[in-house]
Amino acid sequence: MEAVEGMKDLSIIAYNDQLKASVFEFTSKCFSELGKSFEPQGRHSFYNDIEGHFECFWCLVTSDGVMGTSAIAKLDDSTAELKALYVSSNLRGMEWGYRLLDAAVSYARAKGFSRVVLDSMSQYEDAAKLYRRYGFTDTERYNDNMYADVFMEMKL
Repeated sequence: MEAVEGMKDLSIIAYNDQLKASVFEFTSKCFSELGKSFEPQGRHSFYNDIEGHFECFWCLVTSDGVMGTSAIAKLDDSTAELKALYVSSNLRGMEWGYRLLDAAVSYARAKGFSRVVLDSMSQYEDAAKLYRRYGFTDTERYNDNMYADVFMEMKL
């Protein structure tokens, strides 16, 4: 694993409640950088029950706290949804997003899902490139997320 400006020992681990404050801090920072607001008491309230809302939630951690996240939510018996894929801006381009994505897709495959879907916004071009490089393809809208205009899937 690569050291980044004083950060070392980066690793991807499953979420536990001891990481909650760091996940909130990280997510708030990421959302702010993207021009969004993190609303844990509103539309992002599912972050208050990460273990209950997601099949699995991963955190990229260092001694400084959470530096990235990814998650899988179950839509139905055959379909999993990729959620919460975010990487600290100073770690982008270093394959951490790919590794977090791989953790999520590998989990979905191991749990017997036959496809993974995701929604995003067209302004996040780098994210779309990552998803396509990994094997996702464009698909039809599958949810009512009014903020999303990109929908992708990957058959497992």
